Amino acid sequence: MGGRADYEERREARKLRYEELSKKAEERSSQYSNSRANRILAMTPGQPILIGHHSERKARRLHERAWGDTRKSIEEDKKSKYYSDRADTVENSKVIYNDDPNAIQKLKDKLECLEKQKELIKADEEHTSWQLQNIGARMRETKRRIARLEKLEKIEFKDIEFTGGKAIYNKDINRIQLIFDGIPDENIRTALKSKGFHWSRREGAWQREFNENTIKTTSILIRDVLNKEQEQEDEEYESLVGVLCRIDEGMENSQEDEELEYEVCRFENEKGNYK
Repeated sequence: MGGRADYEERREARKLRYEELSKKAEERSSQYSNSRANRILAMTPGQPILIGHHSERKARRLHERAWGDTRKSIEEDKKSKYYSDRADTVENSKVIYNDDPNAIQKLKDKLECLEKQKELIKADEEHTSWQLQNIGARMRETKRRIARLEKLEKIEFKDIEFTGGKAIYNKDINRIQLIFDGIPDENIRTALKSKGFHWSRREGAWQREFNENTIKTTSILIRDVLNKEQEQEDEEYESLVGVLCRIDEGMENSQEDEELEYEVCRFENEKGNYK
């Protein structure tokens, strides 16, 4: 079965996180609303600023702080409602995600409901053509998703080694992961991000959701980026070896020849082939 083994746990954790963020924003909103400046103004409602009086400057600063706190209170209140809505969405959402290990069965149940709806629409003599077209499109998309997920379950992704690391399929979290021996350079990190891979500190890997596109993208990355630098080094190494071989065929060694031989030895050391 595909999907993440911890899907429900992560879903619940996400809901709790949004609820906590909503609660904290609500508390901040209340604090700003009941700030010292607002409390003072509330005790003297309608008190005007006395122009030219020695208290004018202090009164203006008080009003400015009160207005600033009120604006912040409104902003935090909006944040609180936003996160509360997100928590409700996570809890009540009927969206079926590919990460859900029960996605295929849920999609089949959805398809069954759509088929029943279609029959009800057809039975209604006053139905319109667009109603059938709409539900037909939803049914086709649901069938395509079922087919894609069923196909994915049959795919066996074998580990792929590349220069400085390997690509694996972590079935528990439904991700293809690129694990490097060290920190990849900036060019490689940029390439990974451009191809939809994200760094997971928890997993210690660059990863992306397991699907056919990710499999193809991984192969392209390994071929065109991750192994490209090694291929360039191999070409340079072969070129140096070729020069050295021509020297050995009869030319006398010179300082330049010795430098070339040194470069070959250096490459062999780096490649682990030095004898």
